[in-house]
Amino acid sequence: MTTAEVPTPVRVLVVDDELLIRSGFRFVLAVHPGIEVVGEAADGAEAIEYVRAHHPDVVLMDVRMPLMGGPEATSVIVAQSSARVLAMTSIDAEDQLLRMLSAGASGYLLKDESPERIVDAVLRTAAGETVVSGRSTAQLVRRAVETEGGTGRSAAQERVASLTERERDVAVGVATGGTNQEIGATLHISSGTVKTHLEQVFAKFGVRSRVQVGVILERAGLGPVDV
Repeated sequence: MTTAEVPTPVRVLVVDDELLIRSGFRFVLAVHPGIEVVGEAADGAEAIEYVRAHHPDVVLMDVRMPLMGGPEATSVIVAQSSARVLAMTSIDAEDQLLRMLSAGASGYLLKDESPERIVDAVLRTAAGETVVSGRSTAQLVRRAVETEGGTGRSAAQERVASLTERERDVAVGVATGGTNQEIGATLHISSGTVKTHLEQVFAKFGVRSRVQVGVILERAGLGPVDV
């Protein structure tokens, strides 16, 4: 990621019905010089009004809140502004994940992620990437493949066969929810090299998101459950 790919600083709105959690996220994000927490909201309706008035770059959105929940607020914010929504929840549930992504969220992380992972996710969301936690990636991939009823296996295997060994290693890392930095550390290569290999994986698979890479690997029998 280059500084040209994200606003400087990234302006973040933190949305959660619990003051302590909002304060915790503010503290975690304030440490990074490229992020500015510009406001807080206690529910979805309040978040919508704030976005209309102050135009943050990223909205860190809780899923379950009184008055108006995350999915409802996300759909309005995405439709009415250029802000990107990064969903946060303590509930690792498929229905919540799918609802938030269907509403237009750019990513989905659990609240127990490390501070480093949360900061990285905000920056990647601002840069236009789709970010989901490792556990959520696996859930989303399983649900997508299960609904297909086993179709597409041979085509997926052909796509995987077109990858070089290093591209396949990177694809597997992506399917298990790893960031470019984490994959690079595992493979002993730079995050920039991971990004280059991932671009080749996207091109060969004909996809645009990391989740889609996981879906193809799962169809081929090499998905996050099996690696």
